[in-house]
Amino acid sequence: MNLSFSEKIERVKTRLNQLKKVMVAFSGGKDSAFLLLLAQETLGKENVKAVNVASCFTSSNDRVRLDFFISKLNVEVEELNVDLTHDHEVMSNQKYRCYHCKKKIFSLLKKTALAKGIDAIVDGTTYSDLDQFRPGMKALEELGIISPLLEAGITSAEIVKYLSDTMSLDPFYVTSSACLATRFPYDFPLDANIQLIELFDRIESYLLGVGIFPVKVRYIQDGIRIETPQEMFPRILNSRDIVIKMCHEKGLKFITLDIEGIKTGVWD
Repeated sequence: MNLSFSEKIERVKTRLNQLKKVMVAFSGGKDSAFLLLLAQETLGKENVKAVNVASCFTSSNDRVRLDFFISKLNVEVEELNVDLTHDHEVMSNQKYRCYHCKKKIFSLLKKTALAKGIDAIVDGTTYSDLDQFRPGMKALEELGIISPLLEAGITSAEIVKYLSDTMSLDPFYVTSSACLATRFPYDFPLDANIQLIELFDRIESYLLGVGIFPVKVRYIQDGIRIETPQEMFPRILNSRDIVIKMCHEKGLKFITLDIEGIKTGVWD
């Protein structure tokens, strides 16, 4: 049976009421921000604890989103950091890296929730995530993490429309983001390339600062491939000197522009 968006929201609120008190895994992205908003409306701020977990794969642009929604929702967020740099299962970057990464992050959240007397952890997984390769969802299931948006059948597109209509948000804040590890092909060792991860973050942050969005910088052998919509190509070329300098300083030889534009799940 097809439900309207308002009916789906009521399902989320009913689920939250059953839980009574929750910890929201708040990435700073649109989906978890929407869930946090519903949780506050349903349970009251006193029964909702928002926690953000950062890692070496958290981008500067994700930090911008996080700060924005903290201010917009007027919410206090506890910020934790998880050290993944010595986790071989994560840093070896095999195809199920996301499973191991999520397992570590949400294990930390479970430990934190237990210390605060909170039984239920909820996250912003949506129905749209079922259409993509998401090995991290297995970790959430194993740890008993609850995904109310997924259970209610709410899609990412519905969240984008709702937040855009009710908050008049800049498209940057309602665009999906992915961790910096996704910029590298599977089996490319991340532990030996922390400086490259940091470089890609700096380049993406710089490009956003000059009005280029959406944009992703991906690794190719001895260089980078920049993905952005075709209408952004002239701006990329206007920024070429600075990007070239940043890459050459780290020994990268090739700076390329993907004429196919921006993609998701390219390594899958």
